[in-house]
Amino acid sequence: MRTRGYAVIFLSLLLHTVSAQGINYKFRVRYGDYSPLANSTFIISGYRLSTDPQGIISFKCANEINYVNIESAALNKYEIKYPQEGRAVLPKDPGTFVDIYVAQPVPDPLKQIKAEITSSQSTFQTKIIKKLEEESRKGYNGIVELLNTKNVDEAQLEKGRLEFFPLISLALNNYLNESRNFNDAVLALSNSLNNKGAYEQLNSAIYSYNDIFNLVNANKDIYQQAIATYWNSKELSLKFSNLIDFAMEDLHRPYILEVNYTYINKIYEINRETNKNKKKKQQEELKLQLGDLSSAMSRRLVSLGERITNMNTLLNNNKKVED
Repeated sequence: MRTRGYAVIFLSLLLHTVSAQGINYKFRVRYGDYSPLANSTFIISGYRLSTDPQGIISFKCANEINYVNIESAALNKYEIKYPQEGRAVLPKDPGTFVDIYVAQPVPDPLKQIKAEITSSQSTFQTKIIKKLEEESRKGYNGIVELLNTKNVDEAQLEKGRLEFFPLISLALNNYLNESRNFNDAVLALSNSLNNKGAYEQLNSAIYSYNDIFNLVNANKDIYQQAIATYWNSKELSLKFSNLIDFAMEDLHRPYILEVNYTYINKIYEINRETNKNKKKKQQEELKLQLGDLSSAMSRRLVSLGERITNMNTLLNNNKKVED
């Protein structure tokens, strides 16, 4: 588990004590409707930087850095809605945009109450994710200790199964639920391209999905090793690996990333269109495309749900599996 750092000045020195060894990342700053926030200043780990006309900020970081802190330089004009607490995780592929979503401050009391409820729900989800991260890391340390032990008895294996089953099943179930929520948001948007609430629903779904995806992706090897060790089953471990591959290759890449990289840009282009007839035609086309994508994604989710149910049933068998 990564430890959050508060020494912004020290981190800033690390970020810019590099030359050729630095990695250049691009931060894409947008509103909830995906329109860019142009020519505006932000503070990234202590450095004041401005967006270009497309809402892009280029920033070079040291190879060792895996996240930066970002904040608004004008809180009275706009505030950061995502990432939570302004902690932006840097992608492994520098060519991938780091998305930053902003919104104008809203003094309306009713909207403030709504925001507090949303924040409370988000905080609850964040606590679940954080707890899973902590327990998964602790469990990994236990696996290492066990593998270094010459004489392993059944009591130790049973303890490991009891420890890891809730971690794995909770992670898988949360991933499935957030994927379903994401698909529901896509379908809702396809039917309400002019509804601000539909955009907010999709934004919220993206944030929640990203959190659980990052957790599963970061800990999948730990879970696989835990199954091989505590359930004593290479076959069951391979089934888990195949399940994760299905989630990544048959759901995440072709559908969820497709929304992020293709359809969001289409939405932005349509919102910029000034010709009413052309805009209406583009919206009808997009509505059909999003509807088709949601239908195809639903079929993948049914299959993923069946695989997860089967995996949880097998893991719930609290007896050592013999290959």
